[in-house]
Amino acid sequence: MNRFENFILQTLQQSRGATAIYDTPDIRIAFVNNAMFEIWGRGGEIIGGHFGEVFPEFTEQGFTEILKNVWATGQTYEAKAYPADVTINGITESKYFDFIYQAVVDDEGKTYAIIHTATDVSSRRHALEKVEEQDAILAFNNELEILTRTLSHDLKNPLSIAKMSAQYVQTKDALSKEEKFKWTSIILDALTSIEHIIGHKTQLNQARMSKYDNECVSLEKTIQKICLDSQTLYNSTNCAFKIGRLERLYGDESILYQIFFNIIGNAVKYSSKHKKPVVAINSIKKQGYIVYTIQDNGIGIPKEELESVFQQFHRASNTEGFPGTGIGLCVVKKIMIRLKGKITLISSVDKGTTVELSFPEFAECRELL
Repeated sequence: MNRFENFILQTLQQSRGATAIYDTPDIRIAFVNNAMFEIWGRGGEIIGGHFGEVFPEFTEQGFTEILKNVWATGQTYEAKAYPADVTINGITESKYFDFIYQAVVDDEGKTYAIIHTATDVSSRRHALEKVEEQDAILAFNNELEILTRTLSHDLKNPLSIAKMSAQYVQTKDALSKEEKFKWTSIILDALTSIEHIIGHKTQLNQARMSKYDNECVSLEKTIQKICLDSQTLYNSTNCAFKIGRLERLYGDESILYQIFFNIIGNAVKYSSKHKKPVVAINSIKKQGYIVYTIQDNGIGIPKEELESVFQQFHRASNTEGFPGTGIGLCVVKKIMIRLKGKITLISSVDKGTTVELSFPEFAECRELL
């Protein structure tokens, strides 16, 4: 090693920027400065070793393959805020890095070294995620605030009807059976409307929570209760339920209850006029998600309305004669987005609807199995 090369390496060794140099096609580690040792959690013993053998966890994550491709092609690879699982002293931590694999080539364009520089940007990434999450919460809360104000405004009409009807009855010394039935029916209908509006307002207020009390939740009892309550609520006691495997979910139990009450309730409600209503509930694990399916044989949703039914106060055009305010699916979709999940509708008119709820799978639940 000549004097100039020695000077360069000494300078790199003292640099605050994490740097490593690889000098063979099989990615032999020729040089590592202190900043890179700190990132890797290793010492000088790795000098002379091959990257893939020293860091099998990095090989599993594809980094060794990228380095070999850089050597073979002579093309530099650069990444920003790239995720990597780093294991130090047996403890694995997920981090984010800005890094460059700089190919060093000779006059013939052949690679004779790779200079690897890296910066740990985990703190910046987590701060950005936190800001984005808070922005999403604020936007979510603002939208739900609008819904809440609108529902509160809607209370005025049924309250006025109930009040006027009660005042009319109060002013009459005697009422015939027909009149009594008429006016009490009007009052009861108004009170039922108020009950529904308050119920939806409660749902919205629950959905506005910026933080959920998350835990691993078993849903067997919850879903059985929702099924029974939905039968009673929508007068569909002959509705048959086919309940399959119900995977555990990680989340706030009250929020999960709200999601499933809306979806299962819709399935029971819109199949209630079928001669033999059936609602099937099942779940599977698929590509990092736990996917719940709720399938009914009800009235279905027109194909052209499968997206618009998620809009606030929008109901499908074939729902006349069924109770509802057009809030449920809107709230469920917003909550699923908040949970980083997805909701998908598959439906045919007069054949039924299948709702797919995809929840991210968390290690907290896997560890309990």
